[in-house]
Amino acid sequence: MADPDGAPVGLRPEEEAALLRPRPGLDLAGPAYDGRSLPNVAASIVRATGVSLGDGPPTAPPLAPSIDPLGDDPGDGPLLLLLVDGLGWFPFSAWSRRSRSSAAPAWAAGAHPITTVYPTTTVAALVSLSTGTTPAQHGVVAPNLYLPRLGGVIDVLRMARIESAGREELVGPDGTLSGISGAPPLFRRGLSGTAVSREAFRGTGFSRLLYEGAEFVGYATASDFAHTLAEVLGRPAPPPVVFAYWDELDTVQHLRGVDPRLVDFELDRLVGLLGHVARTLGPSRARSVRALVSADHGFVPVDPARQLRIDRLPEIAEAMARPLAGDRRSGFLCARPGRLDDLEAACRRRLPPGSRLLRVDDALAAGLFGPPPYHPELRERIGDLIVLPAVPYGLLGPSPRPGSRSPEFRGSHSGLDAAELLVPLVAGPLSELGGADRTGGQP
Repeated sequence: MADPDGAPVGLRPEEEAALLRPRPGLDLAGPAYDGRSLPNVAASIVRATGVSLGDGPPTAPPLAPSIDPLGDDPGDGPLLLLLVDGLGWFPFSAWSRRSRSSAAPAWAAGAHPITTVYPTTTVAALVSLSTGTTPAQHGVVAPNLYLPRLGGVIDVLRMARIESAGREELVGPDGTLSGISGAPPLFRRGLSGTAVSREAFRGTGFSRLLYEGAEFVGYATASDFAHTLAEVLGRPAPPPVVFAYWDELDTVQHLRGVDPRLVDFELDRLVGLLGHVARTLGPSRARSVRALVSADHGFVPVDPARQLRIDRLPEIAEAMARPLAGDRRSGFLCARPGRLDDLEAACRRRLPPGSRLLRVDDALAAGLFGPPPYHPELRERIGDLIVLPAVPYGLLGPSPRPGSRSPEFRGSHSGLDAAELLVPLVAGPLSELGGADRTGGQP
């Protein structure tokens, strides 16, 4: 659904319009770190549990009172946060209107748009959620992250240099990840809880970056996810907080592109899975579980034939001091000394119409990464120039690892398009979000 100007319209157009209002000086929307973004969700969870956090940087403020479903009420049951990777606000809104699921009205009634962080990418968003801080504070601003101490770009998900074929090379012999993030997970600061995520992610450096201090419970398949979540929430003494992560919607949209049928199918399936959890727990426990559902980013279409190899554009490459960092929809470029004007001019000549260029100092001043205090390496990790290519283009660097190649994605994210930036925050008892309270136990 779209308004006459072509902008998508969801369930709450006034809230959407407020979140998408351009920032002064940039003519671009950005994250609402003051009370309507993912770090604020984490801060609200901390406040609701009554935890006094130990040493660490200040967290973002809690959610704005008008959308905070938790307040300072500890509740009488566990708190579940389900992070659905790749679920944008607008496709969620469309699903909630047309789905035949009996739970869809409860999802719509308990939903508000919020923003993710910038860049709108999983790495930055999940670290923000697990630490309650903004990318400006924790410094994990991209999946391909420049680390000054190494003088090179690392793949954060593999915890290795981008030119390396290995994994976990940045993890010390004692399991530490010194120097990656400037903020410890909330679980290390006193928040007690359990992370439910893919078994394949157990013990990885990135999982430790997110969940160190929490119990990690892995699952293998969709049915295993439902059974595992029911077992965790159904314990005689369940954990106060459960962070659950679901990645399949993200995977299929990368491969198949932006298609509302993908979102509809996945959300109907998740309602069914949550319905199984609710039925397994029984009515009393299912009603006591306060459930929040949110996401790390939405999606825009990309064309595999229109991905730009920066190193093959000599005007741009010769003005760059180091390899491309960031992500395909949000590239970070560092200029050679005295060449920033040349680099910017070359990008303006060679990039497709509709692309945006932001000088990093302007982006920081506009608060795109969050307010101070900044990670001490923030400015150096980003570089000098941010490139936001027009849809459906993307930016690629060379593939330095032998035999590696960039996947031919048809959907992507990390930029500041409305579809990437806005995500849902859905709240309600697990019994309602699983459909159990509306159908006598059947979703």
